[in-house]
Amino acid sequence: MAHRRGPTRTDWGRSSLGHERRRHLPFAAFLGLLAIATTWLQFNLAPFATTLLSLHVLFQIVLGATAVAILRNVVGLKTYGTFGAVIVASAMVVAGALLGFLLFAFMLLAVVLVRAALAGEAVQESHRVAILVTVVAMTAAAGTVLGAFSLAPGFAYAALFPILITAWLAERFVEEIVRVGWYPGLRTLALTVVSVVVAYVVMIQTPVVAFVVLNPVTWTGIVILNWLLGTRVRFRISERFRFRGTKSGDESGLGGSVLSMNLRNREFIDRYNPPALLASLDKARVKELLVSEGIPMPRTYLYVRGRRDLSQARDVLERLQRVAIKPASAYGGEGILLVRGRDNGRFRVNGHLEATDEIVRHIQRIVDGEFNEGRPDVAILEELREPNPRLKPLTPEGVADIRVVCLLGHPVMAMARLPTRMSRGRANLHAGAVGAGIDLSTGRLTNAVWNGVRVAVHPDTGVAFEGFQVPQWRSILEIAAEAQLSSGLGFAGVDIVLDARHGPVVLEINRRPGLEIQNANRAGLLPRLRAIEALAPTVVPAERRVQISLDLNAIGWRPGRSGLMPSPPPGIAPPMNGS
Repeated sequence: MAHRRGPTRTDWGRSSLGHERRRHLPFAAFLGLLAIATTWLQFNLAPFATTLLSLHVLFQIVLGATAVAILRNVVGLKTYGTFGAVIVASAMVVAGALLGFLLFAFMLLAVVLVRAALAGEAVQESHRVAILVTVVAMTAAAGTVLGAFSLAPGFAYAALFPILITAWLAERFVEEIVRVGWYPGLRTLALTVVSVVVAYVVMIQTPVVAFVVLNPVTWTGIVILNWLLGTRVRFRISERFRFRGTKSGDESGLGGSVLSMNLRNREFIDRYNPPALLASLDKARVKELLVSEGIPMPRTYLYVRGRRDLSQARDVLERLQRVAIKPASAYGGEGILLVRGRDNGRFRVNGHLEATDEIVRHIQRIVDGEFNEGRPDVAILEELREPNPRLKPLTPEGVADIRVVCLLGHPVMAMARLPTRMSRGRANLHAGAVGAGIDLSTGRLTNAVWNGVRVAVHPDTGVAFEGFQVPQWRSILEIAAEAQLSSGLGFAGVDIVLDARHGPVVLEINRRPGLEIQNANRAGLLPRLRAIEALAPTVVPAERRVQISLDLNAIGWRPGRSGLMPSPPPGIAPPMNGS
């Protein structure tokens, strides 16, 4: 593998003080103008009070939206969408809580049933959503007519419910069930309903709404509150339970070492991953960049860029019979099929049998955007990797991979993602795979989590995790470090598979690496990332960068205790991302 000159910390850099001030100028100007306007209105309110009170519904929406934002960002609830709940709650304010909830539940159920009926029809998403919108509209119309010509006039409120939002919620709910199962889908739907209820409760607080309406300076206060919560919250409440006791024997606190989602997004993704690259770096583009640098990746058989290419995909299946199929833009293992040959005319796929037509329909779903939020996508048909036989005790089916989190070309943490029967051979933690922490210095497994619970042995094979040696460990780290730099990202998760024939091979680069790796290692990422940031800028080959990480790991990621040089003081580096 040829070495390349990758960007250093200086190339990405922390923002200088001057740049930080310039970055905040537009918002500060907006806030100043808003404060002046609302203060003037506060002292000249009398002529406008009646009109403002007649528009109280707008301020109900403002308060409901703030409540939902707090639930998502401060509490950490995962819901379908951010503010769809506010729109549904607005309809419930008019219809009443009980009747409004029953109407919404009935309309949602009708759409979910129709969506389930469409599951086998391979309808492109935009047309499928149009069908669901039609069903919601028909259901709302039927309720309105029933209310007008019956003894239950309350049904007429069905017309108030947001047709597009209801159809979209049903679409997302069924899609999550298809991708990851009933439990995650029902959990997200339940949390969405919770957010609807909370928004409703906030919006019906008439004294609070009236106070906000008649005190315009509070409008500025609401903007400032949302800005503070959106930029200053480090840990979501749910993360304090998710990452509780990441260190062995520590069951009480986070110890300041855990990288939370908010910190990951603000201080590492936003700082080191250029927005333009984040938007364009799909799996196809990653292959172009990495293969050109000599980094090993699976051989590509075909890019399916639209329905017109489906016949070629069918030919590849018939000819090769063993192939990996994945969406170019989806992450987290969604949409991936591993085709492992034939039995009695049907293909072995992800632990079960499928006909050729079923696989082709799946490829069609990929290009139609089913795993890319409805946007057209590319399906990649590539070489199916054969697992290294030394990993067979931990991979009874499927192919394990190694996730290595890297910053500025330095590996900082790693875990093995081990398929199980529950995950149907996929190395996807959300689908039921095991995440096993790896000692960065030795390449030996340490701790493991499965469905959020610590485990000592593989749930299918009974093989103990602790002490299990990952083969070719040094090569894995060097390839991961070089792949991260070659991608153009400064912070990324590199997924590597140990192939029986070719050794370590990069599967993909994750632009927003997940955080469960900290539970798998029972250690926080934050001190390791800060230690890399503290290094003096250097241009050295991958072998040296890996050795630096191993040296830091040996001293507990405290660069002051080693011979490694700290970086210059903040403020002299160029603006981040070259801006």
